[in-house]
Amino acid sequence: MSAPAGTKRWIRPLPERLINKIAAGEVIERPAAVVKELVENALDADATRIEIIVEKSGSKLIKIVDNGCGIPESQIEIAFSRHATSKISDFSDLDRIGSYGFRGEALPSIASVSRTRMVSRPPDAQLGTEILYEGGVLRSKQPLASAVGTIIEVENLFFNTPARRKFLKAETTESRHISRLATALAIGRFDVGFSYSLNGRTIFSLPPGGTLTERVTALLAQGKALIPVAGESGPIKVEGLVGQPELAQAGRWSQFIFINGRYITSTTLSHALAAGYGEMLPKGNYPLGAILITVNPEEVDVNVHPTKTEVRLSRERDIHDAVYHLVKQALRSAEVVPVFSPASQKEPQTHSAHTLVRGPEPSGHNMRIPGLGQIRTGDSTAAVEFFRSVSESPRMVQVDTATGEIIEPKTPAVGVAPASNDLPASLDGIRAVGRFGDLYLMFQAGSDLYIVDQHTAHERVLYEEMLRRIDREGIVSQHLLLPVQVELTPELMSVFEEAEAILNKSGFIVGHFGGRTINIEGVPSVLAKKSPETMTRRILEDIGGLRKAGFDAKKAIAQSVACRAAVMSGDRLGDQEAVALVTSLLNCENKFSCPHGRPTFIRITKTDLDRQFGRG
Repeated sequence: MSAPAGTKRWIRPLPERLINKIAAGEVIERPAAVVKELVENALDADATRIEIIVEKSGSKLIKIVDNGCGIPESQIEIAFSRHATSKISDFSDLDRIGSYGFRGEALPSIASVSRTRMVSRPPDAQLGTEILYEGGVLRSKQPLASAVGTIIEVENLFFNTPARRKFLKAETTESRHISRLATALAIGRFDVGFSYSLNGRTIFSLPPGGTLTERVTALLAQGKALIPVAGESGPIKVEGLVGQPELAQAGRWSQFIFINGRYITSTTLSHALAAGYGEMLPKGNYPLGAILITVNPEEVDVNVHPTKTEVRLSRERDIHDAVYHLVKQALRSAEVVPVFSPASQKEPQTHSAHTLVRGPEPSGHNMRIPGLGQIRTGDSTAAVEFFRSVSESPRMVQVDTATGEIIEPKTPAVGVAPASNDLPASLDGIRAVGRFGDLYLMFQAGSDLYIVDQHTAHERVLYEEMLRRIDREGIVSQHLLLPVQVELTPELMSVFEEAEAILNKSGFIVGHFGGRTINIEGVPSVLAKKSPETMTRRILEDIGGLRKAGFDAKKAIAQSVACRAAVMSGDRLGDQEAVALVTSLLNCENKFSCPHGRPTFIRITKTDLDRQFGRG
């Protein structure tokens, strides 16, 4: 409340208890912050086992038990003094912090807004010491028999700050924050044993001495195969694991990033992790994984915020690029292939009117793939090597159409000519076996069946070819017989002005006509059969949306044009076109997904089929 005009306003030191309450508002944002501070104290005490017990989202009880070095009786009260710490002693220590804590604010802040009980015993002491604080006031201190290490119990959090307690989220929300933090702490120190229980239920119990792979798999992807990321690049060393693209989630809740063992939040490094997936992630999804970054401590400033979850990096861009390249390299080395997951046998089986075996192709129904003549298909070496790397040699059979009997061939499958009703097997060792629904192309390689989505496959091929040509000689244009004028909205006009130069390198011949009208004289040849007015407007809309999502203009244009020009469902490809498309796809840099993140093909193994037919 303001003092009356003319009243002298004296400057005076605040009481220690009030200082601690103010500090608690910065350090203890929510119950999860209490867990973080206390567990990090246990880690700084060299604990090898830490137990986290939480009741009622932390508002009732937070209990941390560790087997660390403990606190001597003579120092236990000092530990609850503001800015008292054993972790730094000199100004220069701030430039190379190696501990989790260093401010000396956590314990007095927690004790000032709760009922806090600590029992601690060093290895060289016969007894431990119990100390009890309530609302920042020392209530008792006495010797007590206890095991080596420290037990700290925080009860009735924010009991004396009702405004802070009122602004806590729902119990389920606060519990979710605590669970995420407990998971992060257990991943960051995978060498330490962790157990975590919530409301009497054990969430996880992990032994000490495990590997990073064991810890991350147990916590994030039980039963799933994760992709290791490791190496040195630029100023950093990286160790971690990331999930397959299909494990991506709508939020960042399964994404954990660490700097020198400290769990942090960083939109820059989170972007680097996602960028490493390229177009394999559907829009709005984030990869699952844990990335542990080691960097010179002098390159990191952790003294930015009292919670220490935000850090400042002196070479942030270099670290971003290093993480991006290492994740991208790991995914490329892993040859991520989407695999069909058979539905549960309890689910109802649906039947389609389409047949898996097609008859002779109707005459006059073939269509030329737009842009196929411009696509650098190369030979089929890459395709053959890819299939051979994941499959054994194919074993072909023939069927007597009169009796239905299977006739075993006497010669190896690779040399057998395809039946007349099959797509020509132009890729050595790979058998093209048919189509389904005028969208999917089917190939057999060994005992595996590969189903290719012709739209996403063609979209990927066109996208990569457009990027190459934009950077080099430009895209072939199709001139219009008569120029077309299109009036744009103000928003689309601003998108056009930003992207005009790249559009004209991408096969468009387009410019200003006056006001908000543009003049179109040509379009990329792959769009020659489309309406130039409609395509141009839609591509500008796509560019606007993709630019907001962080795409650069070149990739946004290439992605939009590729999507608009690719063959669609119902466009029936000729035999040679189908094989040429698959050959081109397997020569792409990222053959596994379209630019939007949808898979270009999936693999159905013989084991999957055997299981569906009760042979598993």
